[in-house]
Amino acid sequence: MPYTLAKFFFWGLLMALAGGVIGWLLRSLTCRAEVARAKAITVDNDELDRLRGRLANLEPVVAERDRLRMELADVRGSSAGALGFAADVTAQMEEKLVVDDDAPEAMPALFADVMSTELPASGAVDGPAAVAPEARFELDPAEASAALGKKVRLDDLTVVEGIGPKITELCNAIGITTWAELASAEVETLQSMLTDAGSRFQMHKPGSWPGQARLLAAGQWADFQQLTADLADGT
Repeated sequence: MPYTLAKFFFWGLLMALAGGVIGWLLRSLTCRAEVARAKAITVDNDELDRLRGRLANLEPVVAERDRLRMELADVRGSSAGALGFAADVTAQMEEKLVVDDDAPEAMPALFADVMSTELPASGAVDGPAAVAPEARFELDPAEASAALGKKVRLDDLTVVEGIGPKITELCNAIGITTWAELASAEVETLQSMLTDAGSRFQMHKPGSWPGQARLLAAGQWADFQQLTADLADGT
C-alpha cells in the first residue's frame, strides 16, 4: 500500500513538472513570435508626410471659413440697416400724403423731397451714412437694457460680442469711443490695432464688430441679439 501511494505521487509530480516545462516552452515561443511580428512592422514615412501635408492644407480652409462667416454676419447687419432706411422713407411719404389736403397739387413737392433724401451708396452700407439712425432719434438705455436682458450703457463697446475692457481701451486709443464710430471703422483698421497690441490680442476676430455696432447705434436690439446668437452658434 505505501509503495502504491509513493508510485502514484511520483507519477503525479512527474506529470506536473512536464506540464510546467511544456507551458513555459509554449509561452516562450509565443513571445518570440510577437516580438518578430512587431519588428516586421515598418513605418511608412511617405504616408506620414502625406497625412501631415493634408493637415497643413486644412488650416487655410478653416481660416477662410471663419472669415466668410464674419462677412456673412456683416452683410446681415448691413441689410438690416438698409431696410430700416427704406422704412423711414416710406413713412415720410405716407405722412405727407395724409397731412396734405391738396394731394394732387402737392405730389411734385412730395417726390422732390423724397428724391432729395440722401440714399446710401450701393456697396457702401458699411460707411458713415449707414450709421445715421442715431441722428434721427435718441436711444433709450432702459429700452436697450430691457431688450437685451442686461444693464446697457449707451456707447459701451463691451456690449459688442468679442470686445472686452482691454480692447475697449485699444479702440479708445485710436479714436473709437461710440457704437457709431465703431460701425464706421474698417475691419482692416481694427485688425491692425489688434496686431499692434501684441500676440495676446491677435486671436480676436473683428470682422463682425462694425455690423454689431451698426445695429446697436440704430437701436435694432432684436437684430443685434439674432446676430450675436448666430455668431455664438458659428453660423
